[in-house]
Amino acid sequence: MRFFTRLHVCAAASVVLILYFAWLRPSIPIQSSIQSVWRGSAHRVVVFGDDWSDIGRYRVSPPPKSTTRDRDPDRGELWVEALCKELNCDFIDNFARSIPSNVEMMTVGSMVDSDIFANATSERRNETLVLFDFQTQVQQFLEFEKRKRQIPERLRRIDEWTVFTVFFGIWDLLEYSALEKEAAIHAIDRSIDELLHNLDILADQVGGPIKVVIPKLVDVTFLPRFASRKNESTTMFAAEQHQSVFLWTYWNTALSQASVGWGKGDLFIPDLNGIVMNQVRAKQLYSKQISDATGFGKQKPLFDEVERPCLASKTESNASYLQAADIEKCFDPAGHLFWDEMHLSGPAHQLIGKEAARLVRANNTINTDARERAMQGSATDPKSQRKDGAGFDLKFPPGY
Repeated sequence: MRFFTRLHVCAAASVVLILYFAWLRPSIPIQSSIQSVWRGSAHRVVVFGDDWSDIGRYRVSPPPKSTTRDRDPDRGELWVEALCKELNCDFIDNFARSIPSNVEMMTVGSMVDSDIFANATSERRNETLVLFDFQTQVQQFLEFEKRKRQIPERLRRIDEWTVFTVFFGIWDLLEYSALEKEAAIHAIDRSIDELLHNLDILADQVGGPIKVVIPKLVDVTFLPRFASRKNESTTMFAAEQHQSVFLWTYWNTALSQASVGWGKGDLFIPDLNGIVMNQVRAKQLYSKQISDATGFGKQKPLFDEVERPCLASKTESNASYLQAADIEKCFDPAGHLFWDEMHLSGPAHQLIGKEAARLVRANNTINTDARERAMQGSATDPKSQRKDGAGFDLKFPPGY
């Protein structure tokens, strides 16, 4: 009897130990997410933006299930997820929003500022659904942080580091490219000003210098959504392409110029278009069996298809791929640069995330001088340098 009693005690102790370690190191993603939120895990990435950043898991105000799409595993991870892995972060706080499906009204994706969009397009649009803009997402984050601070300190840790990501502008450019050039420039000026203003709010509320990754935009005329229209009126397409390229250049230049003078944190600006075009160039050189002076073009390219997206509509309608129910998926998603008409594939997102992580690890900021002035206490107020509507006085070659 004594033998069986000891055996039972040992078995019970083993079960208790297993349960204890299972509690310490949860294996279920949902449980891990809950613990990391309520215990205040020390390393995180906070995400603001649109479809290009939305991982589909939300801290606050999740969209109705009927308007969301199940995430296709073949699409792969987004760049913010790759960034998180590269930096060994514990979790992602996502406040970005994707354009909804099954909505029977005109809809645009998340933009820098919905009021700027409404004012700029008021004469040519009727009722349009606009998703959470940057200001709204920042306020949601601050409210989330306020609720989190109500947890007793013994149950949470102070964050060791937080990296913010801010990626807006794709939808802004697609909408503003249809405006007259001066109106579009004014809308972009105000948008960049508002983007930096919300970074001011974020830094002030967080209570110290922040680290922010803000990718430059890809040339929107290279997106399949735009390129698919090249067979339309040649003259009209050429004019729209010219204006879109100009506004894309203007946006990136204005963003860089404004970022250089911002002193309330470290800004990291990955060159998204450079990353994408390097892959296109690699494919083109390899296909023609030529290489440049550095040998670029000799190796097999990462992508076999750099123009057509993996998801394509089976119909000839003008419906967006994002809205179309009748779509066809490619055989090798990883071999495509584009996932659909508006978005890059998973491997392309990996390249962006790795480049962003490289900049963060190397502390390769765009605003080093402004940060030094701020730390010395002699920096001027960034907002006073960004008067609403003042413009950025950018110079371009003739013809733009």
